[in-house]
Amino acid sequence: MNRYLPGLAFLTFMLQAVIEGMRWQLIPIYTLVVLFLMFSIPFLQRITFKKIRLKKMGYIVMISFIVISLLFTYAFPVYKMPVPKGKYEVGTVSFDLIDVNRNAIYSDDLSNNRKVKMQVWYPAEDVKGYEQVPWLGENPKAVAEGISSMMGFPKFILSHTALVMSNSYEDAPIIEGKDSLPVVIISHGWTGFSNVHADVAELLASHGYIAISIDHTYGSAVTVFNDGEVAYVNENALPEREITPNYLEYANKLVRTFAGDILLTLNTLEDLNEVDSKFENKLDLSNIGLIGHSTGGGASVYTALNDDRVKAVLGMDAWVEPIQKNNLEAGLQVPSLFLRSYEWEEGRNNENLFILLDENRTPTELFQINGTGHQDFSMIYMYSPLSKYFQITGELDGREGAAMQHDFILNFFDLYLKGNADKSVDEVSKQYEAVEKIYSKTKN
Repeated sequence: MNRYLPGLAFLTFMLQAVIEGMRWQLIPIYTLVVLFLMFSIPFLQRITFKKIRLKKMGYIVMISFIVISLLFTYAFPVYKMPVPKGKYEVGTVSFDLIDVNRNAIYSDDLSNNRKVKMQVWYPAEDVKGYEQVPWLGENPKAVAEGISSMMGFPKFILSHTALVMSNSYEDAPIIEGKDSLPVVIISHGWTGFSNVHADVAELLASHGYIAISIDHTYGSAVTVFNDGEVAYVNENALPEREITPNYLEYANKLVRTFAGDILLTLNTLEDLNEVDSKFENKLDLSNIGLIGHSTGGGASVYTALNDDRVKAVLGMDAWVEPIQKNNLEAGLQVPSLFLRSYEWEEGRNNENLFILLDENRTPTELFQINGTGHQDFSMIYMYSPLSKYFQITGELDGREGAAMQHDFILNFFDLYLKGNADKSVDEVSKQYEAVEKIYSKTKN
């Protein structure tokens, strides 16, 4: 049997590489396989010097390599995305957008026009024969490497995330025989990226919404366009607060840039609803909601304050501090829900947030999810279980926190875009011990 072990080890190695893909965490085990094969060669087997010592060293090396691989695999696992619980399968398609009304802010060539990318998720009629897409989009390797570089890691460190598959199918046909579908636009935070909210997009699509997530170019960790262009975050767009006297001017410019991207998306959706495409007459543009995290939350609020096409706003640690107070004092004219992390319980943002809440003219609520950090309003849970030990995330399990957020999100938009929610937002909050009500108002 021993003579077959090297061959079996090599076969296992090849199957893993073909089915899942090579993973740097398993390099020590790959090395063991190679050594195993080498020492199965008769010539090398005839080595006689100090056989006993060599054998003992071999066992030590083997165990050490296996332990190292297991530790790396635990620290940087290849997780599976949460499976959306709606009744529909999910299709997805992406578009490169050019804003002819704006210059390419934050780019090296301001003579170009602003270019962003949006990905659309929608309920699919049938996914058989359509290709399941990676979580990180059509070019997951470039996205994974870009995020690694932005975080100061070697490019390969997060390469395993490129192996994660989504629950969505490329260009699958949209459901037939349905009226137009409500729309929710998702705006990520500073140094986020569109797919970091793919779990929310898939959740909504599986329940009969059309969800769109925007890559805010140069504010996104990395944007990989369909035409092959790759744009990385421009960290000069938001310099460090401590060394920047006019920090809020930079912040306001960034929030308004994100809001301009949302405006471009809204205009594009109107075009898609009219042209001969899969989305023709499928978009219910009288029922549009916005979700935003951090900078994207501030941009969502800013957009809703200025564009009456928006009918509901949900902010996750919405960064409204950069918005001028006279804008906030106008108040939102549409229902709003704000979720706050424990990390943001205190801080400069709250003063402006409460100005907005007090001036809102329609139902508005603020809940805090205790045990969470600012980054927990994203798919940070897909990266490493060690994040909480480095205080990147809160103590609450990431998937548990995401499940709470998903309940709030689905209920809120069912209530205000579909008008058929089973319970109130307040009733959702009472299901979870970690959730604390901070503010609630029906109407002025």
